[in-house]
Amino acid sequence: MWNLEEYCHGEVLDEVLERHGIPTGPEHTRAVRSRLGWRDRLAPIRQSLLVNVIGEDFVATHMAWGAINEWCAHSAYTRLIQSEDHPVLTDILKRIAKQETRHVAFYNSQARDRLLRSKQAQKIARFALSKGWGIVGSTIMPPAEVKHMLTYLYGGENGLAEVRKVDAKIDALPGQQSLHLVEKELTKHNVHPG
Repeated sequence: MWNLEEYCHGEVLDEVLERHGIPTGPEHTRAVRSRLGWRDRLAPIRQSLLVNVIGEDFVATHMAWGAINEWCAHSAYTRLIQSEDHPVLTDILKRIAKQETRHVAFYNSQARDRLLRSKQAQKIARFALSKGWGIVGSTIMPPAEVKHMLTYLYGGENGLAEVRKVDAKIDALPGQQSLHLVEKELTKHNVHPG
């Protein structure tokens, strides 16, 4: 269900972008992926190896990472709704955000359960998140676009409060307190919330 819903989110958002003259579609996707090079093609293999070497504890990291990405996506949709207040876009984004809530629930419950079962999983997740996590899109978008996105979503009034809400959710995951992942992304990209 998650895969189908994410696919549909992409399709509807592609249509919105296309109607505003922003490139989308298979050619655009191929161009983005080709810029990523060999790391993009090796990522699934690397993850499979990590699961096989580290074992069940790595799955907790994957679930925590997914929960954080879903919290960020939900937060971004919410901020876009607040910023744009466009009748059609608002309706689309509210529907997507509602589906993202289910995705968050799945990842969060899986991450929490798996992290609670193992101190080793907590340590692995904390290390991976603190060393490798970045805001959704930051590994495929140019830094200037990431900065623009973060500034648009979190640079205005209440931006820092929203970021800290997401970071508080991360803090609530077992063993992941005080990472400040999202706030660190703002600093990394030189974004100064209002």
